[in-house]
Amino acid sequence: MSLIAKLFRLGLLAGGLGAGLVAILAFFGFAVPAFDLFNHGQIFLLPATLVGLVVIAVLLRGRRRLVAVGIVGLGLVASGSILVPEYLAGARDRPAEPSDRPVITMMTHNLFGLNYKMKEVLAAILAEKPDIIVLQEYFGEQASDLDPLLKPTYPYSVRCRGGKRANIALYSKFKFEQVLDGNCPDNAYVTRRTAHITAKFTLADGTAFTVMTTHMDWPLPIARQREELDRLSAAVKLVEGPLVLAGDFNSAPWAYALRNFIDANGFTRQTLNLVTYPLRWFYLGAWRDTIPFLPLDQVLTRNGIVVHSLKAGQRTASDHLPVVFRFSVQPTTL
Repeated sequence: MSLIAKLFRLGLLAGGLGAGLVAILAFFGFAVPAFDLFNHGQIFLLPATLVGLVVIAVLLRGRRRLVAVGIVGLGLVASGSILVPEYLAGARDRPAEPSDRPVITMMTHNLFGLNYKMKEVLAAILAEKPDIIVLQEYFGEQASDLDPLLKPTYPYSVRCRGGKRANIALYSKFKFEQVLDGNCPDNAYVTRRTAHITAKFTLADGTAFTVMTTHMDWPLPIARQREELDRLSAAVKLVEGPLVLAGDFNSAPWAYALRNFIDANGFTRQTLNLVTYPLRWFYLGAWRDTIPFLPLDQVLTRNGIVVHSLKAGQRTASDHLPVVFRFSVQPTTL
């Protein structure tokens, strides 16, 4: 066997064994927060452990094969225990739209701070005709162009201006009451990195619900993410009745940090099997188109919100896809 062939064989074995070990570590992310970071790569770990298992079974013999197959097999089971239920849940039919109560269309979209093509954003909005829009990475340059385009159709709005992730907005065809809890700054020079908007809606027929939107930081540093989720939990706990929380969480939903937030606050995650990022990536000295592989944009609901459909919206010049969904409020929760 040539040296190149030996190195290639060794690389295949190391890759398969490495994928299995990483998948096992990710499973124990509930106990070791640093291991939880591996869960963001679960979409790669499941196929990698499956391929690794086949490669090891073919290339190794004797006791070494038994040990390696055991390790990678455990990794496959660990990764599968997270992703297989996700795939199955996402394949289920959603409840049909009711005829006896309003059905609201909503869009959430991270515009991308370097995206100045607001007419493409408007085209995506017009294609879906949402009643409510929540935006992230909505900086001054984007707002100066997009706001005049939206105001004729969406006369009610609120915008937060602060640190990097605190530039968010909500536009609506319906009048709403903003909850002023001090978490929506209006100063682009403040250092606070995140914000959230809480808006209470009461429609003409009496249908009442609350919409929240936010933009979280990346999972590193771990302590920062924990503080931001704790702060958001405190705000969520003050909201009574039907609630929709939508935005860019900068986290795959399989990470324990986000799963724990969802469970602790009684949410149901509606974004299943939906990758939205990245559509663009900076490499070789330029921003280039890519295929999305991370589900960072989430829609969470609780207390009688029924989601009837959910999908990725039309592509814009952003590095995120919009998420569009239609929901109603169960009459028993009014």
